[in-house]
Amino acid sequence: MTTYGEDGLGTAENADFNGQHRLDHIVNMYREMNIPFGPIMAALNRKTKQGRDIIWARGDFTPENFDNVVVPTLMDFDYLKQLAPNTVGAHYYNLVKNWGIEEIYNQRFKYEEIQDDNFAHEMRVNLSRHLLLAHDFWHVLFRYDTATMGEAMIQEVTAHLSGFKPPKLVSFFGTWKMARKLKSNLPWKVRKECIQLSKQCSRELFFQPHLSLLERDIEEVRKEYNIGVPVVYKQFVEEFGAQGESRLDTFHPQYKDVEWDTTEVIV
Repeated sequence: MTTYGEDGLGTAENADFNGQHRLDHIVNMYREMNIPFGPIMAALNRKTKQGRDIIWARGDFTPENFDNVVVPTLMDFDYLKQLAPNTVGAHYYNLVKNWGIEEIYNQRFKYEEIQDDNFAHEMRVNLSRHLLLAHDFWHVLFRYDTATMGEAMIQEVTAHLSGFKPPKLVSFFGTWKMARKLKSNLPWKVRKECIQLSKQCSRELFFQPHLSLLERDIEEVRKEYNIGVPVVYKQFVEEFGAQGESRLDTFHPQYKDVEWDTTEVIV
């Protein structure tokens, strides 16, 4: 947990239910904690039609739509790179252009792993697929980069939006690592802020089809779902820079993020 965010997903040392060694250690830990947290997440998201559509793979969330439309579009870099710099899709492309989405998407719970007729496994497949593809969208919307501190904070965001609580462990230990490394309490303040920003964000964001966000203005999306500026995280980046492993790869180089530039910490 303390190395998450340093070298991508790390080594795929852990086997899935079919014996294929493809799972990162963090994803494997989440699988081991599926009971009781997986059913709790499913019960929470069954309360709305949008959540049930994700769980039962209906509408925009069918396997066929993911395989034939969603994933090919998210991998169509010729399309993504021509989007205007102010769009969510342009920011998304800037983030994933160097490594694609195959590595993270391959971490999902696959149909081929289902070993019985238990409907809970089907829900697990559908939630896993949706969650992993949403991960990089949340990076660019919340502005947290893909280094240790940023990844730890996105785990906090994930816990709130999805209702799956084990990512809070990664958030805690990633913060602990940075506080210990930098001999500073600022990482804990970053996490405290992130918890508040996550709570303020509307969970409606979790239910959005991925492609529906691509061509939308990124600030409009942030305002719609009440995603605030992480000003303490900004302070962390400015104070520690490379020492804090910061790389700010969630910002499009041709977009002027006025809110990020002008919002300051209120003491």
